[in-house]
Amino acid sequence: GYAPFPMHLGTHQLGYVFTGWGVLVAVFAVFGAPRLQARLGIARALYLNLALFAVDIAVIAAFTDSRTTLIVAVIVSGAFIGINNTITTQAVMTVAPVERPVASAAYGFVRFIGGGLAPYAAGKLAEHYTVHVPFWLGSGAVLVAIGVLATGHSLLADAERTQQAEVRPPAEHTGDRTVAQGG
Repeated sequence: GYAPFPMHLGTHQLGYVFTGWGVLVAVFAVFGAPRLQARLGIARALYLNLALFAVDIAVIAAFTDSRTTLIVAVIVSGAFIGINNTITTQAVMTVAPVERPVASAAYGFVRFIGGGLAPYAAGKLAEHYTVHVPFWLGSGAVLVAIGVLATGHSLLADAERTQQAEVRPPAEHTGDRTVAQGG
């Protein structure tokens, strides 16, 4: 949310940057996340995605003075955000110990309160230190998030088992044998 400030772009130019970002969010949320999850599983897909996202944010932190690098890194971050949104949302909704509407509301609150407060906090950090600090802090926070996520590895495994069971066709009993429907 703070990245537009150091870009120093006009309204239309900023719109183009975030259109590119949004296209990558959508494409990777719909097409990239399911493929990555199918290939690596929920936990490894999230760990890899968050690690690459942390690297992308570190690139922004290191090259905040380069408008081109900043623009490219912000657009590329859309891929990581799209993947994370899809896989994390599915996992949270699968293993939440409360009703789905309550889980969804709590998850949405946490996501959007952070998105609302982050630009303000980043602005204050940039004002008191340098424009690089909020991004270095963001990159570090994503790395810490990998560690926090790892503490819930068993929940991710539960989510994976539940999601796989939901995809498999239910078994149908026919006499002595069990046959999977559709096959």
